[in-house]
Amino acid sequence: MTQEKGMVVREVDIQASPAEVVTLATEQSRLLMDIVEKTKCYQNISGKKYLQVEAWETIGAFNQTHAETESITPIIKEDKTIGYQARVQLWKNGIVVGGAIMPCYFTENCCKGKDGDAKHKACMSAAQTFATSKAYRMNFSYVAILAGFQPLPAEEVTEDMKQPVDMSVHYCKEHETKFFKTGRMRSFAHPIEGTDPTQWCHEHTEKDAKELYPPDPPHAAEAARAAEESAIERQAKTDAPQSKSEPLKEESSGNLPESLIDMEWLKESLKKVKWTEKTAATWLTSKYKVQGGLLNDVLGRLTKEQLTEFTKEVQDRLEMA
Repeated sequence: MTQEKGMVVREVDIQASPAEVVTLATEQSRLLMDIVEKTKCYQNISGKKYLQVEAWETIGAFNQTHAETESITPIIKEDKTIGYQARVQLWKNGIVVGGAIMPCYFTENCCKGKDGDAKHKACMSAAQTFATSKAYRMNFSYVAILAGFQPLPAEEVTEDMKQPVDMSVHYCKEHETKFFKTGRMRSFAHPIEGTDPTQWCHEHTEKDAKELYPPDPPHAAEAARAAEESAIERQAKTDAPQSKSEPLKEESSGNLPESLIDMEWLKESLKKVKWTEKTAATWLTSKYKVQGGLLNDVLGRLTKEQLTEFTKEVQDRLEMA
């Protein structure tokens, strides 16, 4: 054990095994849930529970840890104080085991409506609270998560996070996330998590659909389909027939998607890989740069080679499902 600058420093105790850490954290989380629910020291924001500083201090007490404010300093901009910054340390058995620095500005809610000394006092107090919560969060967020709470302290929740999610406007119920529109995006959309390469889900309003997918000139669709069918017939004369287990078909019925793909197989396969027809259509339009729309319409715009490649993609995903 050594003494340096008034701080006690000693060798770290033998740490617990991972199993012991999990057991202890689980026990603490159960106690925490009971205490927090009884005292209501959390904020419910958009259906999620964020712990207040009192709850984080409770977790610290479980671990024989307490917070001490090391310093509070003014934040200066253009020779004017605009807030305060607090530095907090976590102590356990005479050893510093953690800490955090957090600012608070006069624009924060805690300072609004206050003037003079009252505003400065509120700002300094809030900075200490912010830093204390963050210090405990950085050390013990796993306990909060095990208890079913958010790892972000309530004091760090921003105003935009407090706004309720309007599920009726620009919200994708299929993927349970918000649509957004930035830069050159022509309509609201969001990336589909877990897709590689990243695929996008679009929110097509009637206006967006007209801008993104203008109607074809008269007779253009019939002419394009006739040309595609002619090319398919020529290719079919030279290609070897598919095996019986292959979902592609060689015979032509005049309808491009159904003549080349077993649609019943495709719909069942999409369910198994957790794709909707909308997701599949979005994937196809992104990959092959064809005009969008319903899945049948998109399939009708693909060449035989593209349909074959798409079928293989679905089969590969089935094997991984």
